[in-house]
Amino acid sequence: MKQLLYSSLIFSILLALPILITGCNKGKETPPQEKVSQPEPEPKPEPKPEPEPEPEPEPEPEPEPEPEPEPKPEPKPEPKPEPKPEPKPEPKPEPKPEFEKGAKIGEGEEQYQVIRNWPVYPEGKGLGSLHGDMTADSKGKVYIATGEQIQIIDADGNYEGDLKTNDGKVFQGVHGMKVRSIGGEDVLLGAMPGKKRVFAIKLDGTVLWQIVGPPEVEGMYAHIKEYNPTDLDVASDGTIYIVDGYGKSFVHVYDKNQKHLKTFGGKGKEDGKFNTCHNIIVDNRSEDPTLLISDRENNRLQLHAMDGSFIKTIDAELRQPCAADIYGDLLAVGELGGRLSLYDKDNKLISRLGDEPVDRAKGNGAKPEDWVEGALVAVHGCTFDSKGDLYAQEWNRFGRLTKYTKVK
Repeated sequence: MKQLLYSSLIFSILLALPILITGCNKGKETPPQEKVSQPEPEPKPEPKPEPEPEPEPEPEPEPEPEPEPEPKPEPKPEPKPEPKPEPKPEPKPEPKPEFEKGAKIGEGEEQYQVIRNWPVYPEGKGLGSLHGDMTADSKGKVYIATGEQIQIIDADGNYEGDLKTNDGKVFQGVHGMKVRSIGGEDVLLGAMPGKKRVFAIKLDGTVLWQIVGPPEVEGMYAHIKEYNPTDLDVASDGTIYIVDGYGKSFVHVYDKNQKHLKTFGGKGKEDGKFNTCHNIIVDNRSEDPTLLISDRENNRLQLHAMDGSFIKTIDAELRQPCAADIYGDLLAVGELGGRLSLYDKDNKLISRLGDEPVDRAKGNGAKPEDWVEGALVAVHGCTFDSKGDLYAQEWNRFGRLTKYTKVK
């Protein structure tokens, strides 16, 4: 308790002590002091206002970078030319065969000599059974109608191939044939009795036209089976003449547009009638063209005007005439009885070829071992080539051709 009082007293004294001291000082007078003039401080120069900083020039806008030039496309390397394929070596032409000359046939100035082993075939190729015709173009090629195709033999006597249409078709069963110049180029004409049609085809395979079936004349044909055309020819004006040799023995005439104009002939023995008009040819050897028609089973060759009217019989002593062709002024007629007969410009007989020996084998069944060189067995087709050489194709199941060249 006492301790608490002492602490309060001390604390009160401490609080009053500053007051007592301040009162004592107020009772004493403070002597006046001389004012000491102090130099006035030099006025501080007003600080020059700092010049406003010039605004920093705005930085010039950086020029837009020029667009980088588009990189030039690297030039494409020029394509290296493909190496040209080495040219295929041209096929070596078939060596020109050398044919031996054989037997001589004929009489007087019209003697001919056999050319042996014509034509030349590759291994495995041949003729087969023959019942067709032959013809030749302006370049010396020869065309052979076999049962299965038309074979082409080049001017040197080598087998070249088969005649085909542009779409690859071959000609089967062609019976009578000719090559004629139509529109300035060679055209092959053919008759196909089994197919009831005739046709014209360029030698490049372009079919120009065909006439199928007989003319549509009431009462002429009861059925198409009665129509079996065996041959045809075309005149210089385009008129078409077709013989229905294995049918009704009519001759049908068409204009160049294959429109039927007229029909003449028919079965019979009288003049102007036929018993198998097997072959027809336009004869231009005189100023006025005419028609020569092989009347096979009547054993004669008839001469008709271009309008179909009968003129005369040229030869009534033939042995089943089947074929005919003309070279220059010379007419050749092929006979199924195994002979060729030659006539001059006036249709006078010059020579008979291939008729000896008389007792030789003849006909379709004559075997090769029985054939006699130069003698004929059954001529069914004949032609001259561009050089005047004469050919005979025979109706023979073993296939027989004979080539003759004129003895000079």
